[in-house]
Amino acid sequence: MSSSARPGLFYPALALSISLTAFLGFAFTYLGPLATSTYPEVSWAVHAHGIVYLAWCVFLPIQASLARRAFAVHRAMGIGSLALVAAMAFTGFLVVGVKVQAALSGEGSDFWKAFGIPIAAGLVLFLGFYIAALLNRQRTDWHKRLMITAAATMIAAGAWRIWVAAFGFNDWAMPAALVSTKLFIVAGMIHDLATRRSIHPAWWIGLGVTSIVEAASMLVVGTPLELPVAHTIASFADVFGWMY
Repeated sequence: MSSSARPGLFYPALALSISLTAFLGFAFTYLGPLATSTYPEVSWAVHAHGIVYLAWCVFLPIQASLARRAFAVHRAMGIGSLALVAAMAFTGFLVVGVKVQAALSGEGSDFWKAFGIPIAAGLVLFLGFYIAALLNRQRTDWHKRLMITAAATMIAAGAWRIWVAAFGFNDWAMPAALVSTKLFIVAGMIHDLATRRSIHPAWWIGLGVTSIVEAASMLVVGTPLELPVAHTIASFADVFGWMY
């Protein structure tokens, strides 16, 4: 393979590594238990969110590969992905909202009252960078970097499951998961340095915004702000909870 062709494989490989991380994480808590019929009975929304989430993870590396070989198909599928992302966002906010609402009423785990905040923040970040990537689809250099940032942010839940599977259920597993997702952005920065001799500003924006928002969401936990923020997240369930 020529040196000119090699860089074209980087983004499909990076997208695939992000997706495999998500599948590995959910193999411990979702796919594995489903395969062995040990997964507890849950709402349809949990399964719907899992299906569309993992479907997008399959979609991501396929899209990255199509961008190299069949750009017209890539663009058409990208527009079509709006429905998938909308379903993922709605079911995600529904599940998180209901879980946080239950925690606030004393019927659910306190885990959700605290860590529902960074989980919801991650969903907002994913949507923000996904929309930014779509708006910049004519500027392919921005588009692909913003989409990788969106994807890296989205798999924090999967990364958290890997940390928990490896080291047990610890409070530090959530910040560790958030930090570890930044490795994909850093990989993009290193690739830029190797191929462009400079780091594209999209990476700095992605790293900066995600780090600030995620750090803020973690710093809220255990402070007087935790309760009002949790109630704000639970308000989604106040409106749509009847669908859960």
